[in-house]
Amino acid sequence: MVSIVVRTGTKYLKSIKPPHNHMLMPGKNNAKLGEIVTVKKWAGHYMYALSLEERTTCPNTCEQWDNCYGNNMPFAHRFNHNDNAFLPMLEESVDKVAAKHPDGFVVRLHVLGDFYSPAYIEFWEYLLNTYLQMKVFGYTHRKRISTMGRMIASMNHRMPDRWQVRFSDDPATIFSAHVVQKAVAVNSHTEIVCPEQMGQTDKCTSCGLCWSQPNRRILFVEH
Repeated sequence: MVSIVVRTGTKYLKSIKPPHNHMLMPGKNNAKLGEIVTVKKWAGHYMYALSLEERTTCPNTCEQWDNCYGNNMPFAHRFNHNDNAFLPMLEESVDKVAAKHPDGFVVRLHVLGDFYSPAYIEFWEYLLNTYLQMKVFGYTHRKRISTMGRMIASMNHRMPDRWQVRFSDDPATIFSAHVVQKAVAVNSHTEIVCPEQMGQTDKCTSCGLCWSQPNRRILFVEH
């Protein structure tokens, strides 16, 4: 009889790190993200990123559960959100970056992982209200109609110039991001394939579509 292993966390257990006060990693350390936004709104802002443990923080309804982006990222630091010091250290991390960039900076949530509780979403709203120069973008597999999805969508609506989190693989909203096969037909009026993946731009900081095109779905070609 063949046993089947159902993963509920990362494959790379040694990559789970205790929280500290510099958890926001510079975008220049990630070849796809880049260092400084050069286009559209948020131009001139430095990019930072945060990763949590994939699957452990994600809804088990995620369409990419087995095909997770994190499966190919053995060296990424996944910060332990279950540690009691996580939120205090996260605030210290934001505070340090804010002091360094009084004119503005961008946080990419979450390169790995997802919003794991309503209180965590509320904490990000608190951070946005405390650090007014901070902007945030990212993606979530929380459904738009779920409790956490409604909270995220509310922030998208109330803070469109500072909070842009798309709903992954959720057909119920156009403000979304979808993993697709390479040969998929694209509706040019409502969809666009990630320009970085298509070689049309070299990184997120020189593109900006994910946080500046609310009326178009972003399509990512399956790795």
